[in-house]
Amino acid sequence: PAIPTALKALVLGSGAWLLGSGLSPSRSQLSSPRAVEAEVTRMFKDFMIQFNRTYRSPAEQQRRFGIFIQSLVTAQQLQETELGTGQYGVTRFSDWTDEEFRGVFQSHPPPSMAQAPRLPRGKLPTSCDWRKAGAVTAVRNQGMECHSCWAFAAVSNIESLWNIHFHQPRNLSVQEVLDCSWCGAGCNGGYVWDAFTTVLRLRGLTSEADYPYKGKTEKCKKNDKPSAAYIQGFQTLPEDEEEIAAHVASQGPITVTLNSAAMKYYKRGISQPLVKNCSPDQLDHVVLLVGYGAGDSVVKITLTPLCLSLRQLTVVNERQFWIIKNSWGDHWGEQGYYRLYRGRNACGVSKFPVTAIVQRLGAPGSKVHCPS
Repeated sequence: PAIPTALKALVLGSGAWLLGSGLSPSRSQLSSPRAVEAEVTRMFKDFMIQFNRTYRSPAEQQRRFGIFIQSLVTAQQLQETELGTGQYGVTRFSDWTDEEFRGVFQSHPPPSMAQAPRLPRGKLPTSCDWRKAGAVTAVRNQGMECHSCWAFAAVSNIESLWNIHFHQPRNLSVQEVLDCSWCGAGCNGGYVWDAFTTVLRLRGLTSEADYPYKGKTEKCKKNDKPSAAYIQGFQTLPEDEEEIAAHVASQGPITVTLNSAAMKYYKRGISQPLVKNCSPDQLDHVVLLVGYGAGDSVVKITLTPLCLSLRQLTVVNERQFWIIKNSWGDHWGEQGYYRLYRGRNACGVSKFPVTAIVQRLGAPGSKVHCPS
C-alpha cells in the first residue's frame, strides 16, 4: 500500500529532478505516472546490480522497492529545499529504512565536557586542506555490521596529528580500539573520547598491519609489538566555527559529531540542508574534519544599463564549507568526503569538536602550515 503513495509523491516534479540527476535519458519518457514508475523500476534494478543486492524472497524485494521509492522521495525533497549546492540521490543506503541507517552508523550523543582555552586569534587563512600535505590517511569503510565511526574518527585524528607533528605517516589499528575499549563500547557505538581514553590506557596504538580491522568486536589482543603512535591526552574546543577553523589551520584535523540525516542521500556538492531536515540537536555520527574552504559561488546575471545586449556576472555569495572525512568507503560522497556548509552550525557540526593531543615530549610546540 505504501508504494502507490510514494510513487504519487515522486511523480510531482520528478521529471526535472530525475533528469537533473542524470538518471533518465529523456523528458518524454517521464510524461506520465506509469512512465515514472517504469523508470523508477529500472533504477531499482540498476541499484541492485551496482550494490550487489539480493533479497531472500519476492516479498522482501517488494518491501525494499517500496523503501527505495520513499528514499527517492526524501532525496527529491532534500534537493528542492537545499540551500547550498549539495546533490542528493541514489546511494548504497537507498533500500534502508531510517531506523536501519541510524542503527548502524550512530554514535552515542555526547555529554557536556570542559573546553580547551581559546587560541590567540590571528588572521584566519581563507582555506585549509590537510590532504594536500599528505597528512590524512586513505578513507576506510567501517562496514555494515559495526557501529565504529567513533573509533575510526579518533584513530584518523591521531594518524593525522602524528604525521603533522612528527612527520611520520602512520596507519593505526581501529580494531585495537574496539577490542580493548576501556568501557567495552566496541561495535555497540561509543563516544570519541572513549577511544582516546583507550589509547591512553594502552600507552599507544598498534599499527593497522599488526592488528587489522575485522568489523566486529573480538577479545583484546594487545601483543608485544611496540606502539606505532601515542597521545598525551585529548581536549574539546569551543563551540565556535571560527575558533574550530583556527585550530584546524594551526594544529591539524579534529573530530566532530553531527547529524547524519542528509548524508544518507548525499552524492556531491556543498551540503546545506534546512534545519528541519538535519537538526543540530540530534547528533549521531562522528567524523574527521580535515579542512575548510570556499567555493561553488552563486552567480547573478545582470544587464548593463548602457547596452542591454551585454551581461555582467556578479558573485553574490561564495559558500564556505567544511571538508569532512567519513568512514563509509571511497565510493560514498566525494570519494569518501563530505562538504558541509560552514558558518551556521549545519547539522550540529560545531557542537562537540574534540581532538587528541599529540606533541613531542619536552619540545616546544612547533608551528605547522596547512596547505590552502
